[in-house]
Amino acid sequence: MKARIVNEKYETAAAVVFAETRGKAKSAALITDCCEGANFCDIEVRRVPQMDKYYVEGKTEMDWSDPKDRVALVKECGFCCRHPIAEDCKDCSAKDFCDKAVQKEEET
Repeated sequence: MKARIVNEKYETAAAVVFAETRGKAKSAALITDCCEGANFCDIEVRRVPQMDKYYVEGKTEMDWSDPKDRVALVKECGFCCRHPIAEDCKDCSAKDFCDKAVQKEEET
């Protein structure tokens, strides 16, 4: 199974889905938070082979709410919170890999 970043064209929110083909990744994207309600033709797909190792049987998407998945998304793909808050960064499982969290620490 191949990992792919999906997002709606002109939007910054994204997700990592696991699918055999680019077309199947676009279909899987339609049920993610970032692409729900998007036009199929407006979904962009980009291959991220470094995320393939996180696939397990039955997993269709990396889960931002899962601490281990969050670390992988931040470390391997550069994901970050849209609007980081210092208190949230303090307890975040990915704070050691997040550029935005490091910036917050340097400001304080």
